[in-house]
Amino acid sequence: MKRSTLKGPRTCARIAAVEILYRIDLVDADPLKVTVEVIRRRRLKTNSADYLRILIQKTIREQNRIDSSLSRSLTDWRLERLSYVDRAILRLAACEILFLAEIPPKVSIDEAVELARFFGTESSARFVNGVLDSLYKREIPVSEQ
Repeated sequence: MKRSTLKGPRTCARIAAVEILYRIDLVDADPLKVTVEVIRRRRLKTNSADYLRILIQKTIREQNRIDSSLSRSLTDWRLERLSYVDRAILRLAACEILFLAEIPPKVSIDEAVELARFFGTESSARFVNGVLDSLYKREIPVSEQ
């Protein structure tokens, strides 16, 4: 993402979270060490670093539940067959949708679509949008939508 398109500390945290989740998934890296290294290298400000830590810890802690919810939202795909980047973006957004009530789900979906446009393939944004929209409709009670 271009610097001019960065909207704030949470967007910066999400960008860093994609990198961390990608690396953890790809090479089974230590989440704490990778998080510290990314915060330092990206020179994240306190607000971004704090939100990044919350995202990484919650995503890792709830990964089984997140993956289960995502799997129910995938049509003709298995989670382990997705690209590492798409999987990282989906896990990050699903974590926000399912476990971080202070983030409106539609914001999480929009941010994930933007991340997919930047990091993913030509079809990633539409794919991510479809999976997360399905997850949102299935997992969030209608009264909260």
